[in-house]
Amino acid sequence: MKRILYVVVAAICLLTGCAPDDESWVQAGFTTDKESYEIGDQITLTNTSTAGNAQIAVCKWEFMGKVMYDLASPAPFYVNEGGEYLFRLTVTSDRGAIKSVFEKTIKIIDDGIRPIADFSWSPEQIVAGEEITFTDQSKVVEGREIVAREWTFGAILSTEENPKITFGSHGKINVSLTVTDNKKRKDTKTVTVEVAKSAGSLGVLWSHPYDEQGTVIHTSPATSSDGQYVYVSSSNYNLVCFSKSGDQHWKFDCGQNNEPNRGSSYQHPTPSVDSDGTVYVAVGDNTSAADKNKSASLYAISGGADGGAQKWFTPIGAKSSMRPFGAPVVTDRYVMILTNSAPSTDGKHFRIYDKTSGSLKYAEKTSSGTYGGCVGLKDGRILVNTGQSGGRSYGTHIFFPNGGSWDKSTNEQDYAPSDQPNGSQLAVGADGKVYVLCHNLGAKLPTTDTQALVYCYDTKKTIKGEVPTPEWYTAVKGSNKQTGYGLVVDAKGVVYVATDQYISAISSTGSILWETAVAGTAYGVPAIDNEGYIYYNDTDKGSLVKLEPSTGQAIASLQLGTELKSSPTISSDGVIYVTGMLDGKPTLFAVEGAATGYAANAWSQMGGNPSKNGYMY
Repeated sequence: MKRILYVVVAAICLLTGCAPDDESWVQAGFTTDKESYEIGDQITLTNTSTAGNAQIAVCKWEFMGKVMYDLASPAPFYVNEGGEYLFRLTVTSDRGAIKSVFEKTIKIIDDGIRPIADFSWSPEQIVAGEEITFTDQSKVVEGREIVAREWTFGAILSTEENPKITFGSHGKINVSLTVTDNKKRKDTKTVTVEVAKSAGSLGVLWSHPYDEQGTVIHTSPATSSDGQYVYVSSSNYNLVCFSKSGDQHWKFDCGQNNEPNRGSSYQHPTPSVDSDGTVYVAVGDNTSAADKNKSASLYAISGGADGGAQKWFTPIGAKSSMRPFGAPVVTDRYVMILTNSAPSTDGKHFRIYDKTSGSLKYAEKTSSGTYGGCVGLKDGRILVNTGQSGGRSYGTHIFFPNGGSWDKSTNEQDYAPSDQPNGSQLAVGADGKVYVLCHNLGAKLPTTDTQALVYCYDTKKTIKGEVPTPEWYTAVKGSNKQTGYGLVVDAKGVVYVATDQYISAISSTGSILWETAVAGTAYGVPAIDNEGYIYYNDTDKGSLVKLEPSTGQAIASLQLGTELKSSPTISSDGVIYVTGMLDGKPTLFAVEGAATGYAANAWSQMGGNPSKNGYMY
């Protein structure tokens, strides 16, 4: 029997061209330049893995919560916290996928010595609009020095040693200094300062919780055209009306028809207000946790102090889901909505209703997962963002009026046909230019170059049946994938764009004018006041931030709630309304500033204007 086995093995070796002793092996291993380190020391790993009769195909490094694949050694790095850390290297050969694992525990010694962050300011009395000098008074032990400073003044950043700051908002503001010494040790000091009011500063006029449950994610305030009334909603499906002085007039239950997933923590649409005061709001989030037989709904509610009565209600259809980041578009005759999940009755995401009766006039499929923005143009055309499906997107559809109906552009004839505007909001200029913020899928620029692109198209040059050519496209910093970001455009054609980490300004010809880093995380669409200043919400800092238009410099930061996952609304009288979370409840904040109105001759905010109707030019 043994002789037969030897013959078989010999035959296999002859066929494969190997000798009986040609056994493949691999041995993982690495060395460190020291056996123990102090915090701030550079750590160098050297790969010493070997293999016999094979090549090393894969090296998997696992350390400090990271996983990386690299045949070479990792780049030298630092560790900022003491302790014992396990480092693991798994090596795999190219023959038979033979593996070997080597582990080593590295000790990081913490001597407990830290810099002591400290600062003072002058003058001691802080007044909004007046320059204040902050002086770093941090201390270190002998032999060490401060090598980096990170100041935050609300949502304003500085890395200077002794920054000069002019606060644009009044009230309580957190000032924080984090210092780092040459051994990578850090310390932070935070002080809440009281900033006195001035003629041009930001301050809270009033704030009110408006729901006991639910949350605020992307739902922004909408005001009547005269600025007398403010309307807010939440994922708890209540529409609430406030006066400009902060009195609550009424609350309407938009979940009375058993709409799915009430009170969930998902996105909820912004209401929009018609010129006659009627308020339109869509509700119903039919996610996997909800009953698929339930239907999202569209409501028309009378507005004003004596409003709060239902004019009409229409179910959108079973399995439908209203999670758009925008608001219903209201034209002279119609109300238009864009759903995330299309109703099972017809499978169509984009829907047009008669605004008098609520009857469905037109419906069309866009693409799966649609919850971006849409805009109505005065010439009857409609722009509708699509979502991502099958790993790609189809840009922005153009719907052309055709009698009592519309014809949809093909995927190839869309704006930005191969990039993803999913979740973002459109902007339109008075000159007919339209601006689309897209998540970069690589159609125009490599994804390694940028995650976000802004496209400009001229609607006046867009012809039915033809492929439109962009006027320009420009890369912007930051990411905007499915997060409700967007852009606005002023009367001179300057575009202001929000992504997660940057607010950027783009000229009318597509060149970057400035890019401002956000202290925390930006949310929603910026807004422009009638003096040209730009505002955005920083959700991590819970702050409304004001930027100077020519430089992008943050000149005011007003801390409001714990989360501001929405877009600011500037009313006709200049009051800035913000929705967010405070003490676990959806809350409306009214903020006063130096402005006396919004930029009325521009697409000044989400939906174009404070009524959010998406219908201006």
